[in-house]
Amino acid sequence: MNAIAVKPSVDYVMDAPLQQLVDELHVILDESSITDPGFTGYAYVTRDEVVVSLPPNRTELEHDCMARYLIGSAFKVDGLPPLPDMFQITDMTADVNRAHRNQADEALRRVRGGVA
Repeated sequence: MNAIAVKPSVDYVMDAPLQQLVDELHVILDESSITDPGFTGYAYVTRDEVVVSLPPNRTELEHDCMARYLIGSAFKVDGLPPLPDMFQITDMTADVNRAHRNQADEALRRVRGGVA
Protein backbone atom coordinates (compact mmCIF):
# COMPACT_ATOMS: atom_id res chain seq x y z
CA MET A 1 0.00 0.00 0.00
CA ASN A 2 1.20 3.50 -0.78
CA ALA A 3 1.24 5.35 2.55
CA ILE A 4 0.79 8.76 0.92
CA ALA A 5 -2.25 7.81 -1.20
CA VAL A 6 -4.63 9.49 1.26
CA LYS A 7 -4.54 13.23 1.93
CA PRO A 8 -6.42 14.07 5.13
CA SER A 9 -8.01 17.45 5.77
CA VAL A 10 -6.42 19.91 8.17
CA ASP A 11 -9.49 19.59 10.41
CA TYR A 12 -9.03 15.83 10.60
CA VAL A 13 -5.30 16.12 11.39
CA MET A 14 -5.96 18.67 14.13
CA ASP A 15 -9.14 17.21 15.67
CA ALA A 16 -9.11 13.41 15.34
CA PRO A 17 -7.88 11.44 18.34
CA LEU A 18 -4.14 11.00 17.74
CA GLN A 19 -4.20 7.20 17.89
CA GLN A 20 -7.09 7.11 15.39
CA LEU A 21 -5.15 9.46 13.08
CA VAL A 22 -2.05 7.27 13.31
CA ASP A 23 -4.03 4.06 12.75
CA GLU A 24 -6.13 5.29 9.83
CA LEU A 25 -3.18 6.83 7.99
CA HIS A 26 -0.92 3.85 8.77
CA VAL A 27 1.70 6.10 10.35
CA ILE A 28 4.41 4.50 12.47
CA LEU A 29 4.71 6.59 15.63
CA ASP A 30 8.12 5.91 17.13
CA GLU A 31 10.16 7.08 20.11
CA SER A 32 13.44 8.65 19.06
CA SER A 33 16.72 7.97 20.84
CA ILE A 34 17.59 11.66 20.35
CA THR A 35 17.08 13.43 23.67
CA ASP A 36 18.61 16.84 22.90
CA PRO A 37 16.33 19.53 24.41
CA GLY A 38 16.17 21.41 21.09
CA PHE A 39 15.05 18.34 19.11
CA THR A 40 11.30 18.03 18.66
CA GLY A 41 11.05 15.08 16.27
CA TYR A 42 11.11 14.13 12.61
CA ALA A 43 9.04 12.50 9.92
CA TYR A 44 10.60 10.07 7.47
CA VAL A 45 8.51 9.49 4.37
CA THR A 46 8.98 6.83 1.69
CA ARG A 47 6.60 5.54 -0.97
CA ASP A 48 5.53 2.82 1.44
CA GLU A 49 5.48 4.35 4.90
CA VAL A 50 5.48 7.42 7.09
CA VAL A 51 7.46 7.22 10.32
CA VAL A 52 7.08 9.98 12.89
CA SER A 53 9.72 9.82 15.59
CA LEU A 54 9.42 11.95 18.70
CA PRO A 55 11.80 12.38 21.64
CA PRO A 56 10.98 10.74 24.96
CA ASN A 57 10.05 12.56 28.16
CA ARG A 58 8.13 15.45 26.61
CA THR A 59 4.81 16.77 27.79
CA GLU A 60 1.68 15.19 26.38
CA LEU A 61 0.84 18.54 24.75
CA GLU A 62 4.21 18.81 22.97
CA HIS A 63 4.03 15.16 21.88
CA ASP A 64 0.50 15.60 20.52
CA CYS A 65 1.20 18.92 18.76
CA MET A 66 4.45 17.80 17.13
CA ALA A 67 3.00 14.44 16.05
CA ARG A 68 0.07 16.20 14.36
CA TYR A 69 2.30 18.80 12.71
CA LEU A 70 4.75 16.19 11.39
CA ILE A 71 1.92 13.95 10.15
CA GLY A 72 0.28 16.92 8.44
CA SER A 73 3.58 17.90 6.85
CA ALA A 74 4.27 14.35 5.69
CA PHE A 75 0.88 14.20 3.99
CA LYS A 76 1.24 17.75 2.60
CA VAL A 77 -2.02 18.83 4.22
CA ASP A 78 -3.35 22.13 2.88
CA GLY A 79 -3.98 24.82 5.50
CA LEU A 80 -1.71 23.30 8.14
CA PRO A 81 -1.10 26.10 10.65
CA PRO A 82 2.53 27.13 11.08
CA LEU A 83 4.43 26.25 14.20
CA PRO A 84 5.38 29.04 16.60
CA ASP A 85 8.52 30.98 15.61
CA MET A 86 10.61 29.24 18.28
CA PHE A 87 10.48 26.04 16.21
CA GLN A 88 12.59 25.51 13.12
CA ILE A 89 11.65 22.88 10.57
CA THR A 90 14.38 21.48 8.33
CA ASP A 91 13.39 19.46 5.27
CA MET A 92 16.23 17.04 4.62
CA THR A 93 14.52 15.14 1.80
CA ALA A 94 16.91 16.33 -0.92
CA ASP A 95 19.95 15.53 1.25
CA VAL A 96 18.68 12.02 2.03
CA ASN A 97 17.78 11.35 -1.61
CA ARG A 98 21.21 12.57 -2.74
CA ALA A 99 22.92 10.32 -0.18
CA HIS A 100 20.87 7.32 -1.37
CA ARG A 101 21.78 8.04 -5.01
CA ASN A 102 25.47 8.35 -4.07
CA GLN A 103 25.34 5.03 -2.20
CA ALA A 104 23.66 3.35 -5.17
CA ASP A 105 26.20 4.83 -7.59
CA GLU A 106 29.09 3.66 -5.41
CA ALA A 107 27.65 0.14 -5.15
CA LEU A 108 27.23 0.03 -8.92
CA ARG A 109 30.85 1.18 -9.43
CA ARG A 110 32.08 -1.60 -7.14
CA VAL A 111 30.01 -4.21 -8.99
CA ARG A 112 31.37 -2.98 -12.32
CA GLY A 113 34.95 -3.00 -11.09
CA GLY A 114 35.35 0.74 -10.58
CA VAL A 115 33.65 1.79 -13.82
CA ALA A 116 30.53 3.96 -13.52
